[in-house]
Amino acid sequence: MLAGYRRIATTLTAQQLDERESRDADDDAVIACALAARADLVVSGDDDFLVLHSFKGIAIVCAADAIRRLGSKG
Repeated sequence: MLAGYRRIATTLTAQQLDERESRDADDDAVIACALAARADLVVSGDDDFLVLHSFKGIAIVCAADAIRRLGSKG
């Protein structure tokens, strides 16, 4: 499975955020990665993260909301 991900994945370097953006500092690393990847969506089950709802245009949603959003695109 890992070899399959390596074929389709792109490695990138995320910059640290200038200031803390979330209640849990570990979540800032996820935000930084999402920004570097130009993500449209971040899926999480972490309430400290979900309370943000979005960051710089990147939606932060639970799995059920992600499925609804992605299902409506097809």
